[in-house]
Amino acid sequence: MSPVDLPKIYNPALQSKQELIENFVVRAKLFREIFDDIKRSKMQHPEQHYIIQGNRGQGKTTMLLRIAYEIKNDPKLSKRMIPVIFNEEQYSITKLFKLWESIAEYLDESNGINGLYEKMQALDFDDDYEFQCFELLERTLIEHKKKLILFIDNIDEMFEKFSKKEHHRLREVFMESAEIRVIGASSVCLEFHHDYGKPFYHFFKMPYLKGLTTTETKKLLLGLGRHYKKERVNHIVKNQPGRIEALRRLTGGVIRTIIILFEIFVDDENGNAFKDLEKILDSVTPLYKHRMDKLSAQQQEIVDFIALNWDAVTTKEIAKKTRIQSKAVSAQLGQLEKFHIIEKEKTNTKNYLYRIHERFFNIWYLMRLGRKWDERRVRFIVEFLQIWCDEEELESRAHRHLHALSQGKIVDRHALMMTEALVRTSLKPELQSQLIKNTRVLLENNNSELCGYLSMCEEQNNKRQTKDIQLSELVEQMEQLEQKADKTPEDLNELGIFYVTVKNDLKKAENYFLKAAQMNNSDSMNNLALLYQTEFKDMKKEEAYYLQAVEQGHAGAMNNLSWRYFEEMKNKKQAIELSQKAYQKESNSIYAHTHAMILLWDNQFKESIEVADSFLNDKEFLEGYTQGVSLFLMLLIAKKQYHLALKIFNENPHKFKDRFKPVYYALMSFMRDEYPNEYLKMGGELKETVDEIIIKIKEMGKAYQ
Repeated sequence: MSPVDLPKIYNPALQSKQELIENFVVRAKLFREIFDDIKRSKMQHPEQHYIIQGNRGQGKTTMLLRIAYEIKNDPKLSKRMIPVIFNEEQYSITKLFKLWESIAEYLDESNGINGLYEKMQALDFDDDYEFQCFELLERTLIEHKKKLILFIDNIDEMFEKFSKKEHHRLREVFMESAEIRVIGASSVCLEFHHDYGKPFYHFFKMPYLKGLTTTETKKLLLGLGRHYKKERVNHIVKNQPGRIEALRRLTGGVIRTIIILFEIFVDDENGNAFKDLEKILDSVTPLYKHRMDKLSAQQQEIVDFIALNWDAVTTKEIAKKTRIQSKAVSAQLGQLEKFHIIEKEKTNTKNYLYRIHERFFNIWYLMRLGRKWDERRVRFIVEFLQIWCDEEELESRAHRHLHALSQGKIVDRHALMMTEALVRTSLKPELQSQLIKNTRVLLENNNSELCGYLSMCEEQNNKRQTKDIQLSELVEQMEQLEQKADKTPEDLNELGIFYVTVKNDLKKAENYFLKAAQMNNSDSMNNLALLYQTEFKDMKKEEAYYLQAVEQGHAGAMNNLSWRYFEEMKNKKQAIELSQKAYQKESNSIYAHTHAMILLWDNQFKESIEVADSFLNDKEFLEGYTQGVSLFLMLLIAKKQYHLALKIFNENPHKFKDRFKPVYYALMSFMRDEYPNEYLKMGGELKETVDEIIIKIKEMGKAYQ
């Protein structure tokens, strides 16, 4: 993609008609509804006018242009209709008569209706000038058998410049004239549409452009990829859905932001959601900084407090923190609401809650102007969303990453970041340990300074020390081991691991594990079970080898098999016994988590919380096993142990309300009777995820009765 192309896809007005039509792959339903309405209409009588609403960047300008271009492309419509496209900013149209003059100038330049503007200028400039201009315009259209469709972006800004008298006059024109129809767009909630005392009360049909859905986001990215011949975008959409979905939710599915995301994907296919977010923030910084600079010092102070709090706050809380009198705060909040910087949320009391209106602006503020902890709060959410949205892809992604590590062709920083991301998921402990092990081998082989940043979570489970061993040396060692005549069970197990993680030869790995298992090697039995579970999907063999390893006293197999029983909701008694034995044998956080979950399943709440205390206060576990902690909290809520869950959120020293914010608001939804306003503090960027978590909790409640 050339540098010229990038601003084109960002700004629809810079695209050619053909480019815009080709890139218009979302919002098709609304486009078709409005265009079909226009096409059916004979405009023999005054028609319904439209104002398309939506936040900045949601594609309103593109929608107006797309409809206008379709009118021009339709042979029948173009004969009787003239689409007049106004620029996004109309600084000169401050009076109603100037609107008619601007239309006359457009017709002079573009449609062969010449001399109309000069005729208007020849009229007497008196109190009737606007009436005379419109009558001349209307008469000319009738003579030429033409109808006008006015496409006016930011129509609210134009209307604000008109006087109350002009509003009444314009309403009269719209209601009586069959020659003109308006399709406008606005990024704000139009006060004149909702105020009963205003001339345009419920006058317009006002469709609202919501943020793109998951399907629409993928469709837009794939469409741009096809148009600009960027195959790597297709690869990312297919293989990294969580990366895209996390950003879609955080940014509200704004089309303009998704297009920035496309630009990022064009430049870099090996990022992650948080890295992408930082690049998007860089792109929008000038816009948001300008927005803040326009506010007064007192307004900036109020916005600063609301933005840094992230969740909605009361006037009293703002006044206390800023030390501004409540009356002054209320007055400034009114102005900020009018500027669409903040929004208010009704509660069950007279006091409103206030939050930043555009949620992505709030995230930008936290990341660019907040403290170090504020950035971590955003990171927690991004990681949570990427894991939540990508759960089904985790295992296959982990094995792809292991293969890439074994090839040694992956960049150090990307290897580290991907491993760190994967070990913050619900992957099996053994797979997480293998990821850490292989990443450390790669980094040490390359003498990378990033070795010190590699997560240490679960490293105690590694059976081999890989320090100072080059990948080539490892291969040579294994080749020598393979030639050894009298192989021990440990040798065979090592070779099995080598063929899984380095050679990716699963059949050969299976053979070595089988030989070692026949010699009563419990590690190989456990590895065989994992191989049948994750690769061959043979559940009977998986369970059989887990049971063999359990008979040998293998704690990992006890833990893994009990977790399998938990996931399949069967053999509860055996699951409790196995998880308890594993935890007693090796009381690490992984085994504590499994045992605590199964105790919850059995309604042993006090015992479960006592066991869970170890992993809920293990910082490395919290960093490396985010999904597992979320699952524990969700099952606790599913078991209707709301106050126990709330106690964890309130008292845990590791700031659970920030780490697991979506789960916290799901809990608040279940506790609305007791805390009616707490759930209302949640920002819109979390709503979709919280709704999904609530559904998941209800499903868990039924499944684990």
